[in-house]
Amino acid sequence: MSTVSAILERKGSMVLSVKSEDSVFDAISLMAEVNIGAVLVQEDDTISGIFTERDYLQKIVLQSRSSKETPIGDVMTSPVISAEPTDSIKQCMETMTTCRCRHLPVVQDGKVLGMVSIGDLVKRLLNEKESEIEQLNQYITGSY
Repeated sequence: MSTVSAILERKGSMVLSVKSEDSVFDAISLMAEVNIGAVLVQEDDTISGIFTERDYLQKIVLQSRSSKETPIGDVMTSPVISAEPTDSIKQCMETMTTCRCRHLPVVQDGKVLGMVSIGDLVKRLLNEKESEIEQLNQYITGSY
């Protein structure tokens, strides 16, 4: 089974982030513009939190807060659960299931290398299983 670094090699390492003093409106505007479900909250190069669509629904919409007046730092999820580039897809899926999250920043020695979503993991897992099935079919039919 492949590791998270294999996903990042294919997906790329772009990670969008905001600062804790930025408004929720700025963050959701960025998320909508790029069509992503989460942004990291960073101060310099240090992760201080993560802000997701779920945070927006639970901490802004359901509490009738203003997205233009609320700073991200007030509603971000912290501490952030992360993965390492050597973590397997299975490990990451178990982590996401346990923490009930859909995004994991990939961090090595305090440096953010990228971010993976549950969709990234499922896609990679499906591709691996399809390849495995194809190899088995070739073995069975003797065409390998």
